[in-house]
Amino acid sequence: MSPQRRPQARQLLTVQSERILATCYAGQVRAAVIERALRRMAADDMREARKALREGGQS
Repeated sequence: MSPQRRPQARQLLTVQSERILATCYAGQVRAAVIERALRRMAADDMREARKALREGGQS
């Protein structure tokens, strides 16, 4: 499907992302899968930021 014909929300997905959703998470609500991934990424990023702050304060 050409980028011009893709629904607006799907413009944020890459071809690889669409492939992963279709093969690994077929039948699941895409928004829920994406939200779960974003929550995990955000939690990891916050953990890394806290770790960097702790390590920076101990120098």
